[in-house]
Amino acid sequence: MSHNQPEERPSQISTQNRTDHFTRDAEKDDADQTLAPEGSETESAEKSRTIRGFRWFIICMALYITCFLYGLDTTIAADVQGPVIKAFGHVEQLAWVGAGFPLGSVCVILLLGTLFNTFNMKWVLVATVVLFEAGSALCGAAPTMSALIIGRVIAGAGGSGIYLGSLEYFTVMTGEKERGLYMSLIGVFWGLGAILGPVIGGAFSVSAATWRWAFYINLVIGAISAPAFLFYLPATHPIQGINIQKRLASVDFVGFLLGAGVWVSFLLAFTMAGGQWRWNDGRTIATFVIFGALLTTYASQQYFAILTTPSRRAFPLHLLRDRTQVLLYIVTAAGTTSLFVVVYYIPIYFQFVNDDEALMAAVRLLPFVIVGVTVNLISGTFLHFIKVYKLLYTIAAVFMVAGGGPLMAYLDPSTTTGTIYGLTALVAIGTGLSMVIGYTVATLTTRPGDTGAALSLQNVSQIGGQVIALAVAGQTYQSTAIKNLSVVLAGNGFSEQEIRGVVAGAQSVLFEKLGGELRDRAIEAVTAAMRMTFVLVPVSGGVMLIAALGMKWERLFGRAVAVGA
Repeated sequence: MSHNQPEERPSQISTQNRTDHFTRDAEKDDADQTLAPEGSETESAEKSRTIRGFRWFIICMALYITCFLYGLDTTIAADVQGPVIKAFGHVEQLAWVGAGFPLGSVCVILLLGTLFNTFNMKWVLVATVVLFEAGSALCGAAPTMSALIIGRVIAGAGGSGIYLGSLEYFTVMTGEKERGLYMSLIGVFWGLGAILGPVIGGAFSVSAATWRWAFYINLVIGAISAPAFLFYLPATHPIQGINIQKRLASVDFVGFLLGAGVWVSFLLAFTMAGGQWRWNDGRTIATFVIFGALLTTYASQQYFAILTTPSRRAFPLHLLRDRTQVLLYIVTAAGTTSLFVVVYYIPIYFQFVNDDEALMAAVRLLPFVIVGVTVNLISGTFLHFIKVYKLLYTIAAVFMVAGGGPLMAYLDPSTTTGTIYGLTALVAIGTGLSMVIGYTVATLTTRPGDTGAALSLQNVSQIGGQVIALAVAGQTYQSTAIKNLSVVLAGNGFSEQEIRGVVAGAQSVLFEKLGGELRDRAIEAVTAAMRMTFVLVPVSGGVMLIAALGMKWERLFGRAVAVGA
């Protein structure tokens, strides 16, 4: 691979330099530990960890547990929607409870990537943990729907820092030979949390603790992890000899604000249009115009480096010239789309068709959970064994299409539970294979100075893919289900607001009052809307397949590569 070498900047400081700075800091904390060279297949000598034993175990557990919490909060709102609507009403705002969390994450992920590579990583990470816990506390204590949504956005912003900070820390704390294992475990814990989110949320929603403890639980676990961050995590200074004012001046705040505006306006447009606002409503049109204007301004500001420099701009634009990085961005977003469509909408299917309570509906995800987590756990081993990442992504795409295609085409109220378990398990194999290996591949196929940028690009892909998936899936499901139910229930005295409540799962009692044939027709109407929603699964699998076929036939691990993570 060849790149035009941009000038080195704080957010693109090489992994080797960051590791050296970390080593000096760790040696200050552990004077009795030494840095011994190991054998390496690359030109530079491989260096071993300086932190071992009990301290290393505590640091790893703290990072992994908080990544689990971040994953948990990405989906925990999927199965508490009914109780939330009963508590606050405002069904028209319900979509923001789920979408607000990834929105907060994607709006700040690039900024946090720059901050982690510019300032003391320890205190940036601690600050994001505090932000995550503050958002969780607001969610748990929320007196209104608006407060809950704001809390979700705040928690999402903090959670993305936890995730990115963990990736950054394992990048500088581990040697090349062991790094893949520790990095893959971040994805395993995040994936486990994301897949278990509906189950845990459903359990709290039907318990005496109520849905509020689905968010309060973060405070309890966060308090347990806090001492590890404060007293065991080493200080890491990516940059030395430059004062804070100059480091702040190097940050492209204009670019970060414009980027956040693009995501907010996009989600606002696709969440409100067709639901609370009609498509031809002036507010809908204005929102799309604002989205287009912000996107154009952001792209221009980044391309021409307005009020910044090419080496300091917010988005790692130079990586878009790298075919591998672009294709990795696409496949990661595609895998994330399939994951979240299944996690959010399979429980809804069982709630309508089988009349399952929230907890039981979420338990129906267990086959998907077990297969997905298992495959995710061993995906790094597969990658190390196969070495050709193109082949692994191709296999993942085939499984996603094989499982998602029948869900899109044949799902109806008579579909057996076993069939759904089998199809979702196929999708789980695909998402499990592709969920986290992009981080390893991205950093192994770029120059060391771009490791941080490659990690940030993968984070934008994963979190941004979630935002887009939830927006498109929510728009498809809500608009189609409301349209179908309006036809079925016409003349039966139901208002539009009541129909929206049925679709959101907030009017289950009203739904149960429907008798015989009318109820069956209503269930079929909702199921038809779900088939439309599940179109995203085979489509994303197809997109992944096309992207995978466009990748290079190159082997990892068996050649000298610029290793960053």
